Amino acid sequence: KDPRRMLLLLSFFSLLLVTQITQIVASVSPSSTTHNQRAPFVSSVEDRQYGRISEDKYILTPEQIETFHREGCVTIPNVLTEEEVHELEIVFDRFLSGEIPVPDKDFCDMSKPFGIPRDQWSIVNCMLPTTYHPPLQNNVYERLTRSMAQQLFPSNEMVKDYDQFLTKLPDKQDAVFAWHQDMGYWPGKAALGVDTTDTCTFSLAIDDSLEENGCLRYIAGSGVAKKLRTHAPLVNSRDEGHAIAIQVNEDTEPIRLAPAKRGSITIHDEWVVHGSGGNNSKTKSRRTYVVAYRDESIVKAERAIGFTHSHNDDVNWDSFHDGEAHRVKAGAAAEKCDFE
Repeated sequence: KDPRRMLLLLSFFSLLLVTQITQIVASVSPSSTTHNQRAPFVSSVEDRQYGRISEDKYILTPEQIETFHREGCVTIPNVLTEEEVHELEIVFDRFLSGEIPVPDKDFCDMSKPFGIPRDQWSIVNCMLPTTYHPPLQNNVYERLTRSMAQQLFPSNEMVKDYDQFLTKLPDKQDAVFAWHQDMGYWPGKAALGVDTTDTCTFSLAIDDSLEENGCLRYIAGSGVAKKLRTHAPLVNSRDEGHAIAIQVNEDTEPIRLAPAKRGSITIHDEWVVHGSGGNNSKTKSRRTYVVAYRDESIVKAERAIGFTHSHNDDVNWDSFHDGEAHRVKAGAAAEKCDFE
């Protein structure tokens, strides 16, 4: 027999064996990818039922949708790739530094009165970034969350209502987002002449959002009844500060944390009681990119009365004609609220 032919055959079968072993090992080894290096999209047909299936679409699981409606909040891990987050982060930091200007009260500290010096801020708040920087509109985060919003409310026409950049600066124990319900800030059905309040608000973690640096916390199921608790301003009037707050017994209510790794998203509704603690990290900021979707009829009605979610609006929580039983004016006594 020809020894050269035998050698070639032996080499061929050896290579085939090595290839098969490599494939087997790869199929049983646990994934070593992280939120910084994971593959952005699924590759097999079987895996395409849920998760990130394309650049613009993420399919929520039935469990995630059910959790959102039951508890008022759900976390969706690893939605955006590291490269996608980094692109958004560049624009985010241009706002944070003041390179992209934002007028008046739309650039403020969300935890303190208006007008305090910039070097004393703890929560840097920038309202409506895509309004003040139109090239940011229709970015990958907006496209993905638009698809998720429609899944959460399939019978509605969900459209973008507003967006917001929030930054809790390092070592700021007072960077506390007071307990509240979003509907406490917004006009109710009576003010708008609509029959729904359906909303889903998405918060993208630009930084890892952890208990240490003040991640979102919420009271599970607190919004199911769609009732507002009594809210009161943190300062004397809206002219002095935007924030309102409710009292929460943190010893008895079912408070849950919603940590989220960079590139992950939390989603909450308009009725759930939520807030966040201060930033106790000496070095880590907590940057969050918020975008909210509401039924199209609500957004049209808001704009018709001059409400855009800008802190510069003349129409805001201290001037809505919706009963206002849940909003206690400065100096007024708090009372039990059953306003819807």
